[in-house]
Amino acid sequence: MLHKMKLNESPFERIKNGTKIIEFRLYDEKRQQIKIGDQIEFSKLPDLQEKLLVDVIELYKENTFENLFRKLYTDEDEINRKTKSMYQYYSLEEEKKYGVLGIKIKINVDSLKNNLEKFVPYNEQEEVDKKIMLNYIKDFDDVLTRQNQYGHFTSSAFVLNRQRTKILMIYHNIYNSWTWVGGHSDGDSDLLYVAIKEAKEETGIKDVSPISKDIYSLEIINVNGHEKRGKYVGSHVHLNVTYLLEADENEEIHIKEDENSGVKWIPINKILETSSEIWVRDRVFAKIINKMKKDGITK
Repeated sequence: MLHKMKLNESPFERIKNGTKIIEFRLYDEKRQQIKIGDQIEFSKLPDLQEKLLVDVIELYKENTFENLFRKLYTDEDEINRKTKSMYQYYSLEEEKKYGVLGIKIKINVDSLKNNLEKFVPYNEQEEVDKKIMLNYIKDFDDVLTRQNQYGHFTSSAFVLNRQRTKILMIYHNIYNSWTWVGGHSDGDSDLLYVAIKEAKEETGIKDVSPISKDIYSLEIINVNGHEKRGKYVGSHVHLNVTYLLEADENEEIHIKEDENSGVKWIPINKILETSSEIWVRDRVFAKIINKMKKDGITK
């Protein structure tokens, strides 16, 4: 069963980035319909345009918010703070009348799982990585956010010009190499949307469209431990999904200073010369370029 709820921006974004996994509500007539295995579609206030689909994986029922928080948490300050915050939205009379509910959730990944299942591997690497990705979705509740420190899904893209002779590349600050555009899913299961969003943010281009809405390439990429924004990020893997996009090379471009120090269109036959990431260059970029030639997308 699908339930629909509205959320303020802060809790909506915390669910999306994986830092909030339990939503607290009155156990009123509407919430009494919720069962484990149901889905909830959250709409972000104020305009309700952004949606987030989650699965209900556990329910916690109590007579008061304080008792509920004591069941879930041990820190007294946290219990008091959370209890006090709930009375900004609900009265003691409502609490006494209905009781309260904690809804444990995880971001729904059915669409991603379906897209992976229908993807036809190009080579043995993609065949192996596809199997690992599907097993990862089965084994972990959280595969779309950086809260999963073992690994998480990312989305990348080769952005081609209209003539299909060049690719828009960035010089990545962490990897010290010319590389493709892309980024973390950060809770969004629509990885094509993520690829387009990241292409725009990282290069400044505004008009970007998919050559195909289907996944074009899969690869699991090792990420060595590194410093980011003054904090150490441990080694992990990116379960990367790649798309082919298209843009006008005459459109204005600019760098994104916190992530890259260069943006430029590079001829496809020069891509392998510009990348200093050996594994990505030989296993990923070379593979995609050969596949595009085979598919008649480029010459």
